[in-house]
Formats: sequence, C-alpha cells, structure tokens
Amino acid sequence: MFGRRFTVLALAVAVMMTGHSAVAEEPLVTDRPDFTESSSVVGGGVLQLESGLSFADFSGGNELTTVGEVLVRWGVSERLEARLLLPTYARENGPDGDLTGFVDTAVGCKVQISEGEGRGLLGGMETSVIASTTVPTGSGDFSGSSWQPLAVFAAGWDLSSRTGLGVNLGVGRPADDGRRYTTAWISTALGVSLTEPLSVFIELIAFNREEARGPETATFQTGAVYLLSPDLQLDLRAARRLTESGPDVLVGAGISLRLGG
Repeated sequence: MFGRRFTVLALAVAVMMTGHSAVAEEPLVTDRPDFTESSSVVGGGVLQLESGLSFADFSGGNELTTVGEVLVRWGVSERLEARLLLPTYARENGPDGDLTGFVDTAVGCKVQISEGEGRGLLGGMETSVIASTTVPTGSGDFSGSSWQPLAVFAAGWDLSSRTGLGVNLGVGRPADDGRRYTTAWISTALGVSLTEPLSVFIELIAFNREEARGPETATFQTGAVYLLSPDLQLDLRAARRLTESGPDVLVGAGISLRLGG
C-alpha cells in the first residue's frame, strides 16, 4: 500500500490551489495517513491526490525508505471511484547491501454500499468495498512477478460531531516465489477532531501473516492531519510493532489535494 513520486509536483500544485474555495461541500476525507481505508468515496467528478513518504527501521539493521506513495482517486459517480497507485520509489539499506527500485503500480475501485444516515450500530454504519490488484510494473527486488489481488470491506461510524471510528476487514492472495498464499487482516482507527483544522488518530492493525510463511503481526499507529484549506491536507504518522515481527519504528508524512467536483 505504498505509492511514490510526488513532492515537487504536489507542492507546486498545492501552492497554486491554496486560497481557492472548496470544490465540494463535503469535508475532505482521505485514505491516509492511517492504514485503515475510509468508508467514503470521493464523489462524482472529483479528483483526489494523496501522497507521502515513509521511513521504517527493522530489527537486524534494515532500513526502508519510500517516497511518493501517490494514490489517485477519481469519482466515476457518487458511489464509485477508480483508484490508481503510481510507482513508488523504494530504498532498502541493510547489512548485506543496499537495494533500490520502484514498487509495482496498483489499480482498483471503491464502491460505497451504504451512507450511514441512520442511527445505531447498523443504521449509522457507512460501508464500502475496495477491490484492487498490483500490476508487475516495478523494478528490482521491489517488483512482484505476478498480479497481487486484494479486497477490503470498510465500515465507519460517526460517534459524535468530533469522533469517528473506522474498521477494515481485508483479504489478499499474493504470490511468493510463484506460489500463492492467503493473507488476512483487521484494522481499526479512532479519530478525534481537536480543532476545526486539526485531528488526531490511534490505530491497531493485525495480520495473520504478511509473508508466505510469516508469523502473525500486530502494529500500533498514531498520527495527525491538518487542513490548510477545505481541499488541502497535511499529515504525520508514527507506528511501532506489538509483536516480534514488523518495523521497530515507522514514521511518515504526506499531503492530500482535492480537485474538481
């Protein structure tokens, strides 16, 4: 779920758009910086760009840096969005040497099932389904040899005017050395609006396995988002593993921009 190549272009576009009025009446909702995908779609005719960079430090001396993480979201209709994850540049530094390359492109869509306009656990639940797959277009050791499909069920609740809860259930069928295996995960994120432009979140993520013969993993993540305008958002995040496997520390930052509508 990495994506790359943005920085100068994104910042230039953001500067040009700063001060413009909101392109949509709905508040800006992004699928970053938390791992949990939002249950909302961008809306018909809306183009949304979400990008960032991350640094992860693993036990054993390996370090991974990714730059770009560009997710392009286009509203085909009010309930359907097309999704394109552009190639992300990755660099891994380790005791055995350094590796560089681009992560595979990914394509997919998100379909909103319910809008959560009622009350209670079920009536107030907004839901959507995401289907996507990587396309083996990357380079070096960061590219897979085959397509890697996955599906996510996303649910969200507005607990109050300032608090929201999101839950994801996901399943994927990646390939490792030509043999496919099943990976499944659950994640939940609690977001709190501190002021009109500033919100924070905490999140738990659990996988049954992230590699073909890998162990179960659990990660805690927290972060903040700040709205520079109704259509321009900055974000920060930090994560740490709760199990023996996973990153000792992960930090990241990003920017999101909404156009059209």
